[in-house]
Amino acid sequence: MAGLGFYLAAVVLLPLLGGVALDKAWHTAPLFVLIGLFVGLAAGAAGIWMKVRDFSK
Repeated sequence: MAGLGFYLAAVVLLPLLGGVALDKAWHTAPLFVLIGLFVGLAAGAAGIWMKVRDFSK
């Protein structure tokens, strides 16, 4: 379970920051920010689910 906070922060922030960059480049705010946020949250939830599942075995 060590490093779970760093993992969650990275997995949410990287797609979010990518969305910010794409929105600035293509002037489509807030489209890609929202897409990046939801992708990051889904990936974070899936990653935590897998780590907790492995830990509980």
